[in-house]
Amino acid sequence: MRDRGALYVGVLLIALGILFMFTQVAGTLLSPWGLRFGWSQMWPFTILFVGFAFWLPIVLWWDRRQQVAGLAIPATIITANGLLLLYQNLTGDWDSWAYMWTLEPISVGLGLLFLYFLSVRQPGLLTAAAIVCGIGLFFFAIFASIFGGVLRILGPAALILIGILIMLNAVNRRAKGGMPQE
Repeated sequence: MRDRGALYVGVLLIALGILFMFTQVAGTLLSPWGLRFGWSQMWPFTILFVGFAFWLPIVLWWDRRQQVAGLAIPATIITANGLLLLYQNLTGDWDSWAYMWTLEPISVGLGLLFLYFLSVRQPGLLTAAAIVCGIGLFFFAIFASIFGGVLRILGPAALILIGILIMLNAVNRRAKGGMPQE
C-alpha cells in the first residue's frame, strides 16, 4: 500500500501543478479578448481539490475502504467549505456567511454519516451524525430566517414543520404506551 500511496501523492502533485499552471497561463492567453481569468476566480477550486483528494483514496482503494474510511470526515468538511466558498465567490454573496456557517456542523455530521456507511456500522456513530446534523439544520433554519433573503420564509416554515413533527411523534408514542405517564 505504501507504493500506491506514493503514486497517489505524485499524481495529486502533478494535478495540482496543472491546475496552477492553467490558472497562470489562461489569464495571460485570455486577456487579449478582454476576458478576466485568474486566481480571483480559481482559488475556491484549490480547496475543492483538497476535499476531492481526501475522497479519492476511498474510491481508489474501495476494497480497503474500512482502513481509509476516516478520510470521509475531513473530505466532507473541506469539500463543503470549497463548495460554499465557490458559491460565494461566483455570486459575490459574502453576506450569506451570516447563516451558511451552519454548514460546518452539517458537514461534520455528514462526514460521520459517511464514516458510518463506509466502515463498521457502530450505532453510536449514527446517533452522533444525526445529532450534529440536526443541530446544524436547526441553526440553519434560525439564522436563515433572520438573514437569508428568500430563506427568510423557508426558515420559519422549517421550524414550524419540525415542531409539528416532533409533537406528532410524541403523541403517537404516548398513544402506543411508549411514553411514561406524567
